Amino acid sequence: MKNIPVKIGWETIILIAVPLLFPLYFVFTDKDYIPLAILIPAIIFVSILIMGISYRIIGNELIIRNSIFGSTRIPISDIRSIKRTKNPISSPAPSIFGRIEIIYKNGSIIISPKDFDLFKNELLKINPNITF
Repeated sequence: MKNIPVKIGWETIILIAVPLLFPLYFVFTDKDYIPLAILIPAIIFVSILIMGISYRIIGNELIIRNSIFGSTRIPISDIRSIKRTKNPISSPAPSIFGRIEIIYKNGSIIISPKDFDLFKNELLKINPNITF
């Protein structure tokens, strides 16, 4: 089993944190603590979503765990190509500027490994036919 670290981009954190932290303005200026009832669970939920993403290579499979939304299992032999992308579509890729699209036999998925070269080398050990 090989764990592939996930890249969590600052741009993603900022895009999520700014709207979530905006209600703090009302907490401090109006002494209105009701927004905290929404804010705290929202921050916990978003943190669980981001921290629950993981990538693993087990045997001949790439397993992409998408937090509470389940896992995607891709046989590495089915991977045809991998290309860098900045596609902002929702995916198990908590970084905008480190995204790659994996094109495989049954579709495609976007992820963001922390170390692209490590990820690439691990996949090429199993399937040298992947194009980059």
